[in-house]
Amino acid sequence: MKTLCSKITKVSTLLMLFFLTQGIYAQTTHTNDKNWLDEIKSKVDLYGRLHIGAGFAEKGEIGISNNTPRAGVKLKHALSKNEDENFNIIGRIEFGFNLVSRDETVEFAVDPGAGIAQVGDAVFTRLGFVGISYKELEFTFGKQNSVYYELGANQIDKFSAFGGAAIGVWNISDGGVSGTGRANQLLKIKYKNKGLTLGVQGQARNISDNSTSIDTYGFGANYAIGGFTIGVGYNKVNDGVEDPLPNQAKDGDEAIVTSASYEKNRFTIAASYASLKQHQRLGDTFYDASGIEFYLGYKFSQDKRWKAAAGFNYLEPDADQNLGDFNTAFAIAEISYAFKKGSSIYTAAKIDQSKNTIGDRRNQSVYGIGIKLNF
Repeated sequence: MKTLCSKITKVSTLLMLFFLTQGIYAQTTHTNDKNWLDEIKSKVDLYGRLHIGAGFAEKGEIGISNNTPRAGVKLKHALSKNEDENFNIIGRIEFGFNLVSRDETVEFAVDPGAGIAQVGDAVFTRLGFVGISYKELEFTFGKQNSVYYELGANQIDKFSAFGGAAIGVWNISDGGVSGTGRANQLLKIKYKNKGLTLGVQGQARNISDNSTSIDTYGFGANYAIGGFTIGVGYNKVNDGVEDPLPNQAKDGDEAIVTSASYEKNRFTIAASYASLKQHQRLGDTFYDASGIEFYLGYKFSQDKRWKAAAGFNYLEPDADQNLGDFNTAFAIAEISYAFKKGSSIYTAAKIDQSKNTIGDRRNQSVYGIGIKLNF
């Protein structure tokens, strides 16, 4: 199945490029209004982000860390002139970059950016998928954002630095194996109409001895109206093993997240809650837990460029997991200044009160500055 999926992906990529070049050729041959470069620009969207933070821990350590820098290309090619009413070939390729070594003490992101086998690589694949869209429907396959994250958890992902530790998106590396983050070998169907978005997904990984065709499955829903958004995401592992290797999922892994946010003028508030079964990992131990993330932001300057934000992450194992006082608990505060296209500079603090199993603090608080340049 894995070999078949790989072949299908390669063939689909070639087909997508073929239709793209044929469409460009046909349209540039029969129109005088646009040249070939204009046609390419209309079908290809290049983008990227440089994001690096520097800071110090409370005991004096100084470090510089990546915060998921990336570059990619989005492709969309209509199979007829009326793009809104006909089939389109769509695709996306996104690479991450390790511009500086990640600092284990001064760390700005829970998400390492890379999959389990690529952590530490100078260049790695973050996303890579192709698919078909028709009106409100999209079908895509490859490595892509899960419905758990995209529909259930994405609205809490608002801090410039820190956060993302309590709701199970990046449970193991980038969440690619479990299916909650940037899921590997994912088949996804998404429907979007006005404020409503629905999604279902399944992974075909075949990395265990389990003969299940769909190794994980999930669904999500999101609804936005008048600045208010609610979302839910669910994910379950079918092919888990009792003692998983780094690229295997845990038996019994199941996660559900729900989120709500409200944004109006200068004010934003968002919160997420997750119930996680055998999803989080401490060393070689997987455990059940519940987590909460909260965000509050306010743009306090007249031009809405200056913003203050605060919030927290809290994750606690269930009482019957025998992990003592272990938890993840930290508050976040930041001030940022926004440029064009979402670029910004910021200063941030992570006040960490997380405990180990015997109740001692296990992480230092971190204070830092960073810059995020979108292009």
